Amino acid sequence: MKLTKTLLLNHKVNLIGLASSLLLFYTALSNRAWWVVRGGSGGEYTFLADVSPFNIVLEVLGKPVTIPIIPYLCLAARLSILLAATTIFVGSLLAGKTWSKPMMSLNGLVLPIIFIFVLYTGLSLAKLYIGVSIPMYGESTLNYLVSYRGSGVVTETPVTASLTEEYWIAFVAGTLSALARIVHSKPAPQER
Repeated sequence: MKLTKTLLLNHKVNLIGLASSLLLFYTALSNRAWWVVRGGSGGEYTFLADVSPFNIVLEVLGKPVTIPIIPYLCLAARLSILLAATTIFVGSLLAGKTWSKPMMSLNGLVLPIIFIFVLYTGLSLAKLYIGVSIPMYGESTLNYLVSYRGSGVVTETPVTASLTEEYWIAFVAGTLSALARIVHSKPAPQER
């Protein structure tokens, strides 16, 4: 109970919520990738992908790949997290108000979890339908058969993939938002 009282500054300000909202603002305004994959060697990449919910950069043979709906989906994700960060910030500053608890959003935690799920599903579908096996994390060799006039050529491309520190910052921000909601839901002691 003493820890809750301290974290809520005597049920006036939610410190965990403030930390979470600041990290969520940083996450939403950063254009850095959460997951990167590079295919190729010697600094020359045959393909690369820098992916986050807010910005997706794809290149194949040095040429950008554009999908028209992607910027709109990224904008929707960015606005969603900015809204969550704003409501958590306001709810944390006014923790003593009865209406502040519903402002403690869990969207900050949901987005990193959904991101991993969508990434895993996308990589599984690529393996199933295209026949390319790109790792979520680590190094591997991508083997791909290119058919040409009845014969085939097998290409071997070294691939490296990893989750970046930006993903882990977003995950920590989301975890803090969940903790802020838990702490925020603790009732204030009744004064006698």
